[in-house]
Amino acid sequence: MSKLICKKCILDSDIPGITINEESGLCQFCESYTPLSSEEKKKYLGIIEDLFTEHSGKGEYDAIFALSGGKDSSYALYKLKKEYPFLNILAVQFDNAFISDTAIANAKKMCEIVGCDYFKLTMEEKRLCDTFRKAAESTNAYSKFARYRASDICNTCISIIKQKLIEQAIIHKTPFIIFAFTSGQAPNPIIDLQVNFIKWSRNIFEKQLQNFGVEDKDEIFLIKNEIIKSIDKNTTPIMLHPLCLWDYNEDDILKTLADLGWISPKISDSNSTNCLLNSFACHNHIKKYQIHPYAFDIAGLVRSGDMTQEEGLEKLHKELSKPLMEVAAKKLNMELE
Repeated sequence: MSKLICKKCILDSDIPGITINEESGLCQFCESYTPLSSEEKKKYLGIIEDLFTEHSGKGEYDAIFALSGGKDSSYALYKLKKEYPFLNILAVQFDNAFISDTAIANAKKMCEIVGCDYFKLTMEEKRLCDTFRKAAESTNAYSKFARYRASDICNTCISIIKQKLIEQAIIHKTPFIIFAFTSGQAPNPIIDLQVNFIKWSRNIFEKQLQNFGVEDKDEIFLIKNEIIKSIDKNTTPIMLHPLCLWDYNEDDILKTLADLGWISPKISDSNSTNCLLNSFACHNHIKKYQIHPYAFDIAGLVRSGDMTQEEGLEKLHKELSKPLMEVAAKKLNMELE
């Protein structure tokens, strides 16, 4: 049977687990998809503004912002401060041992432009590389659903970031943690992080690390249990994804950033403007699971109307950078298959 491509997004019948209805021409996700209306987006943004008004000015920081230095997070930080100039933000950039110098420079520049504090979260490089290598060598360490959303390496990296930002928010009693996730990455723009959810997420990630042979006994990657015990149940942080509520156009975002002095990195990776490991992570994931780890994110952007199907297909099928893959494989002490 020949490959069928969904009429609405970019998913196709060759991807494991994807079925295309021959009558409608739609994948199972597009058949059940109901986009947020403009009224619903306005309602969510109104709730977020009310939350900011209610909780800002009570602590050292109003929000901890996950800033990679890539295009989405740089733009989201700029837009956030433009919409809510009263917010006192700590921007945290995770140095995962593969972040580009340009991304670091861009992150610092954006913090200067918007007037917020910058902090680079660092960890031992060898330990990070060992962990990413074990994630790459693993199969089925993460759930089937997680494998559709990101590579095993990226799932590990993102989980570390989330764990440590939640930990910092608890320590500093910061009411909000903000990520620059698009509509393809974040179906829920507001997540109230209750104590049980925080404990659950920590335990899940600990088991996932153990699945590929990483014992984080000193809690370098995990939220420290002592920190969880110190949580005031009345002041647990709220995780926000405002970028999925704003109009999203990649060309417009890049133009806005260029006008601000953000420098486009010399990374030939259509899916990352900050990470030198991403091409290898995608290559590794495709080899293991026959799934491009960005397929669902891109499909979500196409499905929501933030990207055309043609643009999505071009982005999905752009050849991965062999030079980047070779550099990453050498650093991870792995063979490039």
